[in-house]
Amino acid sequence: MDKRYEEYFQAYANTLSESQLTEIIGVETTYFCNDEYNTNECARLVSIGKKRATCSVKETYRIEDEDIPKVGTYQIVIDWEKNPVCIVKITNVDFCQFGQVSPEFAESEGEGDGTYEWWYKAHNDFFSKDCKSAYGIEFNDSTELVLVTFKLVYK
Repeated sequence: MDKRYEEYFQAYANTLSESQLTEIIGVETTYFCNDEYNTNECARLVSIGKKRATCSVKETYRIEDEDIPKVGTYQIVIDWEKNPVCIVKITNVDFCQFGQVSPEFAESEGEGDGTYEWWYKAHNDFFSKDCKSAYGIEFNDSTELVLVTFKLVYK
């Protein structure tokens, strides 16, 4: 991990008790979206506690040989310039077909106008294009997602 991320996390760790420190199972960096505006906007929404969840296509973890997120992992949220913005702790990981995502989960993503309709259209557009261009896979309402819920712990 980059030294500045280590230092940023250490500033948070300094606020924890010994017992809390022993509960840390992992620390990683993360960002949202794949363009400057949305990456920065999502980081801002997380830092003010409005964005409390995210989702991704489960199959992409297998393709990229990456682990599914784990409850208890801390994530340093970074902006487009790779600056640390805040730290979250993953509180829940679930799986769901895209067409079965609940309005409550969509709202917890904190993006757009907050409606399920906005969430569905934005995510359908993004995942359809990304799955086809980056992974060569089809995206539809039956595609399984990884739903990750987190809480803001430091900024």
